[in-house]
Amino acid sequence: MPRLDILLYAHDGRGLGHASRTIAIGMAIRRLYPSLRVALVTGCSFSRELIGNVPLDWIKLPSYETRVINGRSRGITGKSGYSDQELGRLRTRMLEDLVRLYRPRMVLVDHQPQGKHRELLRAIETSQKDRTRWVLGVRGVTGAVPQTRSDLAAELFRSSYHGILWYGDSRVLGTDHLEQLRQRFGTEPVECGYVSRLAQLLHFQAESPPGTVPTMAGTMAIPWQGEQTLELLGLLPDVLHRFGPGPGLWTIFVPDLPDPLWQRHLDSLRAIDHVRVEPVSASYVQALVNSRTAVIYGGYNSVVDILHTGIPAVVLLREMRDGEQQLHLRLLRHHVGDQLRLLPEKDVHPDQLHTLLEAQLRRKRAPSSDHICLTGAENSARYLHRLLQDDKITFRATM
Repeated sequence: MPRLDILLYAHDGRGLGHASRTIAIGMAIRRLYPSLRVALVTGCSFSRELIGNVPLDWIKLPSYETRVINGRSRGITGKSGYSDQELGRLRTRMLEDLVRLYRPRMVLVDHQPQGKHRELLRAIETSQKDRTRWVLGVRGVTGAVPQTRSDLAAELFRSSYHGILWYGDSRVLGTDHLEQLRQRFGTEPVECGYVSRLAQLLHFQAESPPGTVPTMAGTMAIPWQGEQTLELLGLLPDVLHRFGPGPGLWTIFVPDLPDPLWQRHLDSLRAIDHVRVEPVSASYVQALVNSRTAVIYGGYNSVVDILHTGIPAVVLLREMRDGEQQLHLRLLRHHVGDQLRLLPEKDVHPDQLHTLLEAQLRRKRAPSSDHICLTGAENSARYLHRLLQDDKITFRATM
């Protein structure tokens, strides 16, 4: 049986960023190097929606579930009925068997060298006999994540990994993050630029590219429920009702949760003629491209989508203890100005949100520029292909 060329691994966290970045790189590989055998493995339950019709196959692990308490993400029992710890043990064995079966020539791992709950350790050990090359991918601002700063992560990287891809742009974020990675893992990171899944999807879709005349007022995405999300959802009907039908249609992509209050808020939104409520799906991309403005959360994936389209947006910031979103957006604001208007989720007031949205509806799209590198998916795909083609190339950490 031929070996798998590249296995893409993304652990499922509270949001979609890990899976979305990895899927974007998988899309770029399939587009640039269609003869390579590529597969994604993840527990992210929205993978099908994120991939859309792109020819990227994926293997589903049972999903972790998390709940945010006082700004900190905590694991809870998953939809399969297994606890967080039990899922960690089950997924460890599944990943080990997967690596043994497919014998990948290379594995790209997002965020943590050891995987969530150390679930990659046995797979890494199993792969040694096949000389599998492991590569780590890290977002532009890692945040204060203990797992990525641990001695285990550094030791595992030095013993088993061949390089780091950094999904950021030093012209925007500076070089401090690169230096932190260099010191932590003992090797020079490869600066790839921001990874945009939306950009890759548009390559595969014969639909309207960014820059066409928008036909909708705005798009909003709520990928997961945080501590203040119910309050936000409760004030949206008032905010959007004030606009009336004049600016056009507002589309809200939101998960359909069983919570009665959540459902009541969704019913209030559905009762407004110029508001459409949809489940999280691949149609988000085309809705965003055709919008004049957007309301997004400050995660990596959502922000990069906005940067790619140039749409003026209101960015809601969740109160998470690692402060990653706040730091990232502050640095970005120096380059894009009021194209991104920041608003802490806990401080949202109907009058304030309405005023910001009115201002963003009047603002024009930002023109494409070379001030921010948004070709991280393509750049990552080319680095991985180069590493596959030449066995002499190594980015191995120094011991």
